[in-house]
Amino acid sequence: MKLLLCVSSLSDIELFLKEFSASLLPHSSLKFLHSAKILHHEVVILETGVGLYQTSYKITKALSQHKYHLALKVSFGNAYKKEIALGNALNIVNEKPGDFGMMADREWKDHYDFNLISREDEPHIRGGFINLTNAYMDVFAQFKKVVGVTVNHYADKNTFALRKEKYKADCETGDGLGFVYPCLFEKQSFYQLCVVERNLATGEENYNLAKEKLNETLIDILQKI
Repeated sequence: MKLLLCVSSLSDIELFLKEFSASLLPHSSLKFLHSAKILHHEVVILETGVGLYQTSYKITKALSQHKYHLALKVSFGNAYKKEIALGNALNIVNEKPGDFGMMADREWKDHYDFNLISREDEPHIRGGFINLTNAYMDVFAQFKKVVGVTVNHYADKNTFALRKEKYKADCETGDGLGFVYPCLFEKQSFYQLCVVERNLATGEENYNLAKEKLNETLIDILQKI
């Protein structure tokens, strides 16, 4: 398999790389790409950096040069519901823009409300940025399917309820749409996994646990696909 693996930083997947004794070969011109042979897979690791703008550019650049059997993004995020435990890996199948808009008449209105974007326009699918990839279901069926929102400003315990209610969201990330949007446009099969670092409903957080679970999840996936 030729796999595009997208992470914010190589430091996030240190345990994964160590597990497979992966030797990374930097790309000659795109410094954020690294190639490695892991098991029987040709893996291209893309460091997105932090934020929507970096992720969007780098994913688009990578997909414009090569096609992959699968693109996989693994990252950290915040849960909106009490029942979602820290360290859980969530399969975001419907991604929404979570804080793109403005307050009007004491109400949060987004680009859809102002008719600045339409749910009928490409790359929307069935009215949303929905992932219809069903490949490798024996591997990915274990992960809970959720609705995510992409935000420039992470919510806190006092503000996450607004996003949860308006978008029927389960979690938030800082760059999910930067990955999903180019993949949909380029017809690239993909999965986006979000490992819960904070639960805004309970106030709990544990980065070390989330990082450990992210690496365990990634190791398991590479051994199964």
